[in-house]
Formats: sequence, structure tokens, C-alpha cells
Amino acid sequence: MPPKYIFYDLETTGRGKKESPKAFGTTPKWEQIMQIAAIVTDENFQETNQNINEFCRPRTSIISQPGALLTTQKGIKEALHAEMSSYELMKKINATFDEWKKDTQEPVFIGHNIIDFDESVLEYNLFHNLFFPYITRKNRGDTLSLARALYALNPSSIKTPLTARGNPSFKLEKLAELNNLPIEFAHDALSDVRTSIALTKYIQESDKDNWNQLQMTMNKEKAMNYVSSNKGFCYMTSFAGRVKLQALSMVCESQYSGWFHTIDLAHDPEPLIECSAEEFKKLIKKKNRYVICNQHPILLPGKIASNYEPYNEIGAEVLNERAKMVYKNKTLADKFKLMEIDRQIEKEEESSQDNIFPESKANLFTQFGQASDLAEFHEKETWEDKYKIALSIKDPRANFMLKRLIFDESPKILSNEDFKMVHRELHDRLVINQERPFTTIPEAMNYVDTEFTKLEENVDEEKEKKLTILKDYNKYLLFLEKYFTNKNAEPLPSGPELAKIIFS
Repeated sequence: MPPKYIFYDLETTGRGKKESPKAFGTTPKWEQIMQIAAIVTDENFQETNQNINEFCRPRTSIISQPGALLTTQKGIKEALHAEMSSYELMKKINATFDEWKKDTQEPVFIGHNIIDFDESVLEYNLFHNLFFPYITRKNRGDTLSLARALYALNPSSIKTPLTARGNPSFKLEKLAELNNLPIEFAHDALSDVRTSIALTKYIQESDKDNWNQLQMTMNKEKAMNYVSSNKGFCYMTSFAGRVKLQALSMVCESQYSGWFHTIDLAHDPEPLIECSAEEFKKLIKKKNRYVICNQHPILLPGKIASNYEPYNEIGAEVLNERAKMVYKNKTLADKFKLMEIDRQIEKEEESSQDNIFPESKANLFTQFGQASDLAEFHEKETWEDKYKIALSIKDPRANFMLKRLIFDESPKILSNEDFKMVHRELHDRLVINQERPFTTIPEAMNYVDTEFTKLEENVDEEKEKKLTILKDYNKYLLFLEKYFTNKNAEPLPSGPELAKIIFS
């Protein structure tokens, strides 16, 4: 059976925040999906009749970043009038993707920048609604990676805009513009999906010689086999817009399935082999690389390394010798394993401090231990019946998450005790002005003020529309702040009824 591709894109409440002050980058795990579009194509990237394009209302317990509203040009009033609730949307996505997966052996889920962003948002939205989160694994592709690969292999094949630093940018809208690809509406999920399909076809046709290689690593097993069976290979990296290839050799698989420890052959591996385990932890910095095989790594033949710096100066002969020394080296593997143990201890210590919320880790879904009860929860037609199931769930994390979900979806059916418990928790999360991994009401208000100032100081063709969006959103935030501060608050209506209360 030929493969098929499921292209999808999300519009969300924001781009995410740092998980903790110590974290390197931002995480989008706390953002809500506001729109999803998906189109199934055949192996030639021709659209089938399988597609969805759905919007939903915001959860009262999740605060949108004002910038997301300005980007999509959809204000809070419009969002509150969406037909579906957040839970209804996630239930539909789960059922639709599951159905699409049935009639093919290995569908590939693909989109632009989905590995770093959309996938995380989707997984955590499924998890926060108590669905199994990993429905798009194990075959995943990313048109951002494909575009970067085409640029790395043949820069003249794809036109890219330049950043202020002079590095290539791979934003979908600009790539479409410069390479004459169709784009209907920027920052609309359905339009972005169709543009991603067109970009994939463009890349396939522009580099037919390397297409099979680029496509192969969308499959986790094939990528794993490539890494483990080649003494040396090239791996594409990107940082701050800069795209480069690294020549690597695999040492061993890590504690995580499909994650491989590799060493950059730009460095002489002998000191790493000879040193002690303690010295190894210092020396290995910037010389190793995780290759994660279920994240569409761009893997290319090792022989092309000599075409790129610094490997062209090292020479093929030396690179081959280094690869022989590194490949499946037991001494290096033992040192990596010891280093992993130390890092795991550190991670657990940090986790105990930073991950204080029940919804923090999607990979703990399987530890709830009551999968059949959760399945029954989703099968029940009424929220009253769903609440009965929620009350029977013993795992404290799942129990709270279900009650928070009901608070957002049908709060009237909660007992007075459970309603007040969730309301109090959300007050502490959203109203109190302190560092959180998600957007709080005070933060959102500050963002609104900042955006107001920007609009007043700069010329903007859509100034009036944006000002209206911000004014409405500020009114919504003030309402929520007052609501979560009120200890005697009553359950809120949803959708248009809530909009009428706020904006009448």
C-alpha cells in the first residue's frame, strides 16, 4: 500500500514561554489550539477528499497571548462565538486522525515547523483533555527541515529572505512569496497547509536526486537503521537561521529509544577515548550530538562531508579513520551511559522544583493506570455522566485534570466543593503576579499595554482593527481577573452567552 501524507497546521493562543527560569528555550505545551486544518494527500502530494478545518472557543483557564490574536486577526469576541469547545475539537481531532491512520500502513504527519512547535502543542492539548497524546508518531516530516536541507545542498534551488544578521529565513509565508508558491491568507491554518503541500512538491521536484534520502528519515525505524549501520554520515543542523552539515559517527543508543549519542568528526576522538569518565564530561561539550530519529532528522551520506567546512580541510582519509575509532566504541559508550545517569539525577532534582503542575508532563499519561475509565469518560454523552467517571479516577493528577476540564466545559455540574477547589487553583495560577510557564492575566495585560504603545508609535495599515482587538481583549482580561478573584463566583456560561455578559 503506498504511503500517504497528512499535512496539518495549528493556530494557537501563543508561541509559548520558558518552562522555568533555568530553561534554554520556550515551550508551547501550555498553549491552546484555536484552529486546526489538515489535508490528506497521496504519495504524489495530490489532495484527497479527506480534510478538516475547525475552530474552537478559548478555555477560561488558558490565557491567550495578545500577539497571537493580532497575528491571526481574530479577536476574542469572534473566538468566543466558535461552534466547538476546546474539548469537542480535541475529541474530533483524535477520532479523525485515528480514522485516517486505519486505511494505510504508515501515514506521515507533516507540516511546517511542526516538530518544534505544532507537535508539542497537539500532544499537550490531547493530554490536557485526557486523550492519548502521541497519535502522530512514529512517522513525522517537517517542511521546515526539508527547505533547510534543500538550501544546504543547493542554495540556488530555493530563494530565502535574509534576517537582519544576513542569515537565511525559512518562514513559510516568505518562502511561498519568493518561490511563487500559492498562499491564500497568512496565519490561517488551512492556507498554511496548502502552502506546505506546495512547498513539499517544490522541494521534491527541485532535488530529485536527494528526495528519497530526505523522505526516508520521516520514518523512525529507517532513520535508526541509517544511523546505526553507517560508520559516518552527515547531519543537518540549524541555529539562529544558520544552516550547516555535521559529519558524525554513532557511538550508542541512549536511554531513550531512537536517540543516539554521536560524535562530531571535526574533533580528534582519541582524547575522549583515553580520558577518565569525569574528564569526559568536560571534554565532550560541543563535540557530541543527539540524533533523534523520530523527529525527521536530515541524514545524508558521509562522503559529502568533504564539500563543507571544516571537513574539507580535514580530508576524507582522516574523517574515515576517526569514524572507525568512534563507531560503536564500547569505551565511549560506557562513558556516555555514566554521564546519562548523572544528568538524570540532576533532571529529577530540577523536575521536582519546576514541574509543580499536574498537567506538566504528557509522557506520564500512561502512568494514570485507568485507561479503560478514561476511555469510558470520553464515550459518555453527557457531562453529568462524565463527571461520575471523573470522581472514580483515583490518580490525583488525572482527577484534577478532569475536574479542571469540566470547569472549562460544563462548570455547573461540579459539586460546590470541586468548583471552589478548581476556581481557587486557577486564581493562584492566573491572577497572582509570579513566574509561571504559562501566560498569566497580569502578563497578558502588560503585553496589551506594550502592543498599544507600538501601534500608537508606528504607522500600521490595520491600526484600527488591531486596536479594537486589543481593547476587547483587555476587557476580557479584566473580567477574568475579577471573576477569579471573587471567592463567591458562580459557574460561567460558555461561548456567545459569555461574550454577551462581557461585552454587553
